[in-house]
Amino acid sequence: MTATTEAVAAAAIATTPVQEQTALHPTHPANKIMSSLPSTPTTATTETSQALSEIFFVESSRRKHSIKIQVKLCPEGVYLRRETDQDDHINEQLIRIDDIIGSRYGPRLKKRPRGGLTSCKNPSGDATQEQEQQPDSDNSAYLYIYAYLKKEKPLRRVQTLRILRFRSSNDYAENLQTAELWHRTIRDHKQRNTTIIDISGSILGSGSRKHLLILLNPKSGSGKGRELFQKQVAPLLTEAELQYDLQITTHPHYAQEFVRTRKDLLERYSGIVVASGDGLFYEVLNGLMERMDWRRACHNLPLGIIPCGSGNGLAKSVAHHCNEPYEPKPILHATLTCIAGRSTAMDVVRVELSSKDKHYVMYSFLSVGWGLIADIDIESERLRSIGAQRFTLWAIKRLISLRTYKGKVYYLPHPKEEQEKPIAAAAASVASHQEKEMEKEAPVQLSVEVPAPPSRPISLPLNLNGDVGSVNDFSEFRDLPEDFNEESEADPDQFVDALSLDRSIFRQHADSWHSAMSRRTAFYSVGGQSIRSSRSRMSVHQRIEAANAEFAELLPSGTIPGLQMPLPAADGWFCEDGDFVMVHAAYTTHLSSDCYFAPESRLNDGIIYLVIIRSGVGRHQMLNFLLSMNTGTHLPHGDDDPFIRVVPVRAFRIEPCGSDGILVVDGERVEYGPIQAEVLPGLINVMTTNGQ
Repeated sequence: MTATTEAVAAAAIATTPVQEQTALHPTHPANKIMSSLPSTPTTATTETSQALSEIFFVESSRRKHSIKIQVKLCPEGVYLRRETDQDDHINEQLIRIDDIIGSRYGPRLKKRPRGGLTSCKNPSGDATQEQEQQPDSDNSAYLYIYAYLKKEKPLRRVQTLRILRFRSSNDYAENLQTAELWHRTIRDHKQRNTTIIDISGSILGSGSRKHLLILLNPKSGSGKGRELFQKQVAPLLTEAELQYDLQITTHPHYAQEFVRTRKDLLERYSGIVVASGDGLFYEVLNGLMERMDWRRACHNLPLGIIPCGSGNGLAKSVAHHCNEPYEPKPILHATLTCIAGRSTAMDVVRVELSSKDKHYVMYSFLSVGWGLIADIDIESERLRSIGAQRFTLWAIKRLISLRTYKGKVYYLPHPKEEQEKPIAAAAASVASHQEKEMEKEAPVQLSVEVPAPPSRPISLPLNLNGDVGSVNDFSEFRDLPEDFNEESEADPDQFVDALSLDRSIFRQHADSWHSAMSRRTAFYSVGGQSIRSSRSRMSVHQRIEAANAEFAELLPSGTIPGLQMPLPAADGWFCEDGDFVMVHAAYTTHLSSDCYFAPESRLNDGIIYLVIIRSGVGRHQMLNFLLSMNTGTHLPHGDDDPFIRVVPVRAFRIEPCGSDGILVVDGERVEYGPIQAEVLPGLINVMTTNGQ
């Protein structure tokens, strides 16, 4: 929906008090534009903000005289104020600064922007002369303000264009200078409203001069990815004056490799936006986690999603979290979220898999599934040509021949007291821990003990083939912090080098170089002065162990026992054994745009919602379960249902029996076998409109 009004059409202002989310509605389709008086604008300046105010006129074809409007620009937004002829009633409106995405100034655009109207006549001049005036002789400067006003009932965003015409001087340069002042003030107010200072003192948000990295899958959206981006995304980026680099993916895992190996990722980009489905976001997330500087990258690079694909669960979950509209224009609404300049911490789930001789780790943001929903999702791929109806048809088929799977399900319940803790504090502690690890001196003991968190198994992130991600590639080590070892200033010839790899799946819980049970998959030696040098305070053996221990703290690691280790009940683990129709773990509200699977989930609550459906459930009950998922009423309340349960957990393990079945992670099929997962609270930041 587009508001076809310009600048501030006085006759368009509703006779209601000012409201933050009120749009202008013209009472007559006459073309109107606001023109400034030949006077000097009023400007008020403080230490933190600047307020601009000026009188404009709008001509109405139904009135014999122009309507006087006062426009005030302040940190809250643009105030519009006029007095009516009836009892001197004052009408006001506020266009919030959050609803304004950008502005531009200069001469009148030859091609009228969408939503704009033509110029009005000079209120104080001769009508004939104004009509005969050529565009080249127009001394007016124009300011175009682009806004998307939030409306309730129904929830939507209304595209609105306001045009201010500055003609207080006969000199175009002076008018242009005034328009530029208003343009800069709008930009400054938006930057102050969205700029965030991180713990290192660097500036994040829209105030940064860094570019935005956009990764586009051209095959998304039924092969119309490029067209969707050019028609719906690029115009908004232009209106918002955002500098961006667009990367077109050319093959599977392109985005993962690009993010993992780009050396200047943190220096050049302020964030990463994925224009595709959930599959490409999965690649970007795992590419970040495979970097040596993964902790800093996850903290400083917020991730955004624009739903150009078929699986859009994350985009819908973000819109739900922000109370933003999704339909009927999901791409437009998601783009507005990405350019809002704010971010919110989001949980990531660390997933371990073991199949045959392979053991690898991946990072998930959506769900892990085993059983009915996973079967419908993967097996219906053969009907992809009929669109979303394939899920309905295959669900009917699976209900007729309802399968059960035998296995064991372990889970570690989430304590109620931890549910009430602010996850933002957990995210801050992660960043704080990183800073401490960067600054601490290399220990001299052979076995290093870290006070917090406690010593735990360490493993490198591995790719889907079970291999360590390019550990031998020297380019990866340039991403290590310069202060990785404080002795670097004294010993300029120090270096970090790959020494050995260990891909054994049976080494579970020791971190020592000599331990046969070590789970570490890479060891690093530290060069420098030889052992005979008087400058060396530790032996070569000690320095290798110290470097390995320090490097291990930089790697993402789990807090639960390894996949090959038992889960003792003494540690709080519960086990359910038997036949299951499905087990599905979700950590976002939506699995797809029309599947409201976990209504109580939050982006950063640190909870995995584990839905367990045991054998014996009736087909009628399962039909109601599937039909109710779009409204979020499918889950039972309490423990009254003997077959369907939902358990808030922070970790779980699935051990299926046999080799015939389907496992999915974020909608993608993985090898069938034992799988376990645990939540890492607030590990990444996602772009939102109500960032904290």
